[in-house]
Amino acid sequence: MKQEILRLERVTRITDGVTQLDNMNLHIFQGEIMGLVCINSHGKEALVRLICQNLPIHYGYVYFQEQLVNNYEHSSMGMNRVSVIEQRSRLVEDLTVADNIFVLRRGFKKYLIEPRVLERQLRRFTDDFGVEIDAGAPVSQLSFFEKCVVELLRAVVTGVKLVVIRDISNFISAADLVKIHRLLRHCAAQGMSFLYICNHHEEAFTICDRVTLMEDGKALKVLDRPDFRDETVLQFSCEFFRGSGAGGHGEAPRDGALSLSGVVTDQMRGMSFTAGRGECVVLLDMNNTVLSDLVRLLSRGAQPQEGEILVGGESWARNARRLKKQLGFVGEDPIHTSLFREMSYLDNLCFWLDRREPALWLNSAIRKSIVREYEPLVGADIHAPDITGLSPASLYSLVYYRAHLLHPRVLFCVQPFSGADMYLRRHIIDLIGQVKARGTAVVLLAVSISDCLSVADRLLVVEQGRLKREYLSSEFPLFRAGQ
Repeated sequence: MKQEILRLERVTRITDGVTQLDNMNLHIFQGEIMGLVCINSHGKEALVRLICQNLPIHYGYVYFQEQLVNNYEHSSMGMNRVSVIEQRSRLVEDLTVADNIFVLRRGFKKYLIEPRVLERQLRRFTDDFGVEIDAGAPVSQLSFFEKCVVELLRAVVTGVKLVVIRDISNFISAADLVKIHRLLRHCAAQGMSFLYICNHHEEAFTICDRVTLMEDGKALKVLDRPDFRDETVLQFSCEFFRGSGAGGHGEAPRDGALSLSGVVTDQMRGMSFTAGRGECVVLLDMNNTVLSDLVRLLSRGAQPQEGEILVGGESWARNARRLKKQLGFVGEDPIHTSLFREMSYLDNLCFWLDRREPALWLNSAIRKSIVREYEPLVGADIHAPDITGLSPASLYSLVYYRAHLLHPRVLFCVQPFSGADMYLRRHIIDLIGQVKARGTAVVLLAVSISDCLSVADRLLVVEQGRLKREYLSSEFPLFRAGQ
């Protein structure tokens, strides 16, 4: 019989009058990779905090390694032996890899630190993992993937029994995700347990032994491997699986809104692709190397080292300053990075119009016209004096309707589904579809496929700075089958 590592039994936690966890049940056994698919984000943060620390709960019981550690009558506030691996690293950036793994652990009592000894100790673990990491390298110089490996190594060295993996596909490449999954399976075979939190069931199905579906802080259903099917999840989120009708021309475009031919930069190695008017193209960067180069090149009006770029058939080399005004960019996590909280909804909506003509958005007649056009789409939010109290869905609408209003020739979206729960992803898919419908070419820049194929017409797979494969919408099942 497997040892139980964690059990939450009918746990309810209320914070500031809001029920964060509602009669939550969760069981994780030794050597198991338990998935947690969050249909919405409500309760996710509260659950992770409660697993790490025995915070007060209003009802229920929490067991760790089969010992009662928290209940509604008494909460010790003590910490459990749990590690969390997420985008915000818990490593000390200015220390070396070896120092982070060995010196900062509980129970380290040496006054003299011998780097060679630490290096030999680390090599035993890295050889077991099948990875190479310089023990003397400062953590600040590591990639996201390497930091994840170091945090996993530290968990192994310190004897952690449970590791929470949180939204890892949002910040490492698809190629690195495959490597991380291999390491998780290796550690699970050695008896370590994992809670793998993500927002997409397809990702969880590839790595997890069981999957819990959570909505509004409550476990809806626990799926075993025989239940790992889209149809099983469908009954809990019907709205998400309804076709948006946004994607699927099924053939390559003939009118190039954007064309790159043999483009060379620091990371691109002869990149060539096109995006047609009203088409959505996904650029999947398997190694997470070229996306920042592409955005930097086009947003700044810079020139490649070699190759040709055409925007609407015009040469980028001769007209970059003018043509870059025909491009729009939606960055990663745009509701936190591209909106002005103290400004009104309408001011935020009109802000990009400056690219057409300075102060155009201050014209009262134009503003009234914009209100008439967009109020049926966004409702009363358009009259909000500031956006601090708006929901994430409303803020995403603001981001994409701003692009809709600007009507650029090409819109680049960086990791558009990063951090979004299932319902927000459905909403973003619909918003991208509306931008496409205006004739704008949409290029989704992604390091993980997430829900990009739900809105895409073509998929371009990039490896080591070169375009390796292209899939039309009719060929997407072939790509999925190869994952």
